[in-house]
Amino acid sequence: MHMLDIIPQERSNINEEERMTATKVNKSLCICPTCPTYNECAKDNDELLYCVLGRSITCLTKESGCICPACKITENLGLTKDYFCINGTETKQRGLK
Repeated sequence: MHMLDIIPQERSNINEEERMTATKVNKSLCICPTCPTYNECAKDNDELLYCVLGRSITCLTKESGCICPACKITENLGLTKDYFCINGTETKQRGLK
């Protein structure tokens, strides 16, 4: 199984090494830096992969356009929400956690 094929429900069933590998692979494919909402603060803090890791705590607070729906990671994980950088993960936005 390719790391991108791990759906959110399955991520809780993988070990820490697999989780770290999946995060590294996904970060390399992350398109957040090309998003209109992404800014220098986020870049300086190496913030990426909001759809999996959660929203920006301090850097991103204003919606300036969202490219989440065009992201391969979003597609591969079957995510339907957007503005993960501001609103949090899919699970949080759905009110599941």
